[in-house]
Amino acid sequence: MKHVVTFRPVTIVLLLLALVSVAYAGDDQEIAKLDRFVQASNANTASAQIFRQGRDQIEAQNWQKAAEIFNQFITGFPKNKDLDAALYWYGYALQKQGRKDEAKVPLIRLIDRFPSSSWRREAEALLVVLGEQDAVKRGLDRDNCEIKMLALQSLFQADEERAVAIVMDALKANPTQCEGFQAAAVSMLARNGGARAVPVLLDVARNNPDLKLRLTAIRSLGEQRNDQLTDELIKIYDADKTKEIRFQVLRALAERQDERARQKIWEIARQGETPELRIEAIRRLSDRGRLPLDDLIKLYDAEGNLAIKQSLLRAFAESKDPRAQTKVLDIARKADQVELRGLAIRALGDNDDEQTVSQFVAMYDTEQNQQVKMMLMRAFGGSKQKVAIRKLMTIARNDPSVEMRKVAVRFLGQSKDPEALKYLEELLK
Repeated sequence: MKHVVTFRPVTIVLLLLALVSVAYAGDDQEIAKLDRFVQASNANTASAQIFRQGRDQIEAQNWQKAAEIFNQFITGFPKNKDLDAALYWYGYALQKQGRKDEAKVPLIRLIDRFPSSSWRREAEALLVVLGEQDAVKRGLDRDNCEIKMLALQSLFQADEERAVAIVMDALKANPTQCEGFQAAAVSMLARNGGARAVPVLLDVARNNPDLKLRLTAIRSLGEQRNDQLTDELIKIYDADKTKEIRFQVLRALAERQDERARQKIWEIARQGETPELRIEAIRRLSDRGRLPLDDLIKLYDAEGNLAIKQSLLRAFAESKDPRAQTKVLDIARKADQVELRGLAIRALGDNDDEQTVSQFVAMYDTEQNQQVKMMLMRAFGGSKQKVAIRKLMTIARNDPSVEMRKVAVRFLGQSKDPEALKYLEELLK
């Protein structure tokens, strides 16, 4: 029988972020592999039956019972060909109970007694996560990048000074030797390095030749609870014209709670060098409700760029402030650009309340632009309000435009409303 664990970068990142004890075999995918592992053996021997019982307890997450059963297998069948597998799952079940020191014993025994076992890699990974110092040292010296990441995380828990030194060395190394290790090291330094992490993160953010690593450092700086870092992030933004760097600094500033960060984002929203940067700044401010609505409205009224006006309009539409909804309705009625009127109509139509639909009906009756009238018609067609259905019936019966009448009939058919269907039947008579 053989159990294979596939190490994926996403899995490793989740392990590091959560600082879990171990996760390789604990998720649904690994349990499914254990299930296939057991099913691969058709034997009905006493040992196979006990191993299957252990599998069942692992699936049920009954860790104490699983440990007892796998221990029974180990003591009862010391020469069985699947002893290495039982040792692994025994150690796994023990660590799930928080019995870390006890869990190390069967895992070390597996590695020492079965050096060619297909379970050895899993056992080494589990030992690293458990903080077994020899395993941590071996993990840092080996080529397997995932094991190195786990080893470094464990070292941060045991010897922070040594871990910081290893991060410094890793940043000087050739990144192709272990792809992803430098970024993981920077993230771990940010989470675990305290004040000593800040100068390293700043140096990486400013000067490292690897763009992805700089982005990681900037994101980590944004998460640091240090008010002085706001000014440092602003300096990076002002000094670097790289698009990716500026967007990442914007995100980092948005994570911060101080007024200086908000002011900088507002400055970019008003005066950013590109529409893309201004739109991103507007989105970041509106997402967190960090900008007074009056300022947004003034910015909209003074703005000439269509894309930026659309971004501001979306911010109004997402606001719960009644003044914002009034502004959206005003745009729907009076905006010079049809694109803005259409976006406002769609945003208001998403509410699908009787008051909004009644306002749309009044707009339709006075509207001269056929394109806008069609947009309003689509809003009626997507509404569940009776006033919308009845307006479509009126359009289908009386509108001077044959095309509009056809569209109204189509929307009535799609509505499934009994009153609408009855009206359509009358049209057929």
